[in-house]
Amino acid sequence: MLSTLTIATVVAFLALGLAIGNLRRSRRLKTRMTQHQESTEQQLQQLRSELERDAAALPERSETAPISERLQQELGAFQERLAQCQKEVADLRGEAQNLAVLPTWHPIRVKLAEELRPRLVPITDKLGPVLFPHQIAFDELDWMYKLPDRKFPYSLTFEEGMMMHYLVAANELKSGYEIATAFGFSSFFLATAFEKTGGHLISADAYIEEEMEHYIYDHATAQEHVEKLRQLHRDKQYDQLPRGLQFALEGAATLNIESVVDYEIACSPEGVPELLGDRTLDFAFIDGGHFGEQPVLDVKSVLPYLHPERFLMMFHDTQGEAVAKAVHFAAQATGIKPFSIHTRNRIVAVAKGIDPATLQTCREMTVRQAV
Repeated sequence: MLSTLTIATVVAFLALGLAIGNLRRSRRLKTRMTQHQESTEQQLQQLRSELERDAAALPERSETAPISERLQQELGAFQERLAQCQKEVADLRGEAQNLAVLPTWHPIRVKLAEELRPRLVPITDKLGPVLFPHQIAFDELDWMYKLPDRKFPYSLTFEEGMMMHYLVAANELKSGYEIATAFGFSSFFLATAFEKTGGHLISADAYIEEEMEHYIYDHATAQEHVEKLRQLHRDKQYDQLPRGLQFALEGAATLNIESVVDYEIACSPEGVPELLGDRTLDFAFIDGGHFGEQPVLDVKSVLPYLHPERFLMMFHDTQGEAVAKAVHFAAQATGIKPFSIHTRNRIVAVAKGIDPATLQTCREMTVRQAV
């Protein structure tokens, strides 16, 4: 049996071991706490320095007051200048619209409006008047139109439609072609004029603007769309045809001009020979694609069909580069100087054997004189 001394010695050694272990653990814990405290103090010091730096960057309250007052003065001056500019714009619009008073009461314009506005009420009541951004209408005939549930296309203005009606009827034109139909608005003016002369109109469109809801597209897409529409027509799925074509057909029936106008689904230029066959045209309205070479191709497609001695070729949207190029191409190809009429969409005539007085009348009765 172990003696009491031996047991006491063992216990003492065990206690000493535990004490040494506790001391080491205490030192490690103290070291970690010191490190954590130092890290925290460093972070606090960093935040304190950032706050002091930001505070130093701020001007004294006494310094901000003059800045605020100066900004208020500059804002007030700006608002005064803005109001002045708005007044100047309103004055310029008033000056421009003053120029519209005389042509508004041109006897031929008044007569055309009295004839055509009531007749086309069933059409315009179903359409929405529209302008491009930042445009104003000089009078109620200076609006374009579109289908209420479609983004594109836009039509010509009522005034432009009246002018083409007048030119066809006054010059007793009888054989017309139009590219493109859109939803038939221009064709209604033309067909009611051909109704007077005993003539006929072919109106063609690929209806791609309505499908794409944009006026820029590639020709291959238009061709594919035409084939799709023609198949729908062959299958007598008329309710699947473009809304623009349906509206044109409905409008022609409403106006009782179904026998005067044919609406065709086609692409220009490749579809034109099939459309026109052996016809000779004395009227062509070029208002198809307004990009790239398409307007020039549209002109090329109709040149072989124009009467050699008497024709009227009309262009729409000549403020666009592609259409402007097509006008000059037509002028060079025919040797005829273009005749510009300053309507909203700058219609232009390339005419041969047409009464020049009728063209001059159109120029005189547009409300957008020199605008």
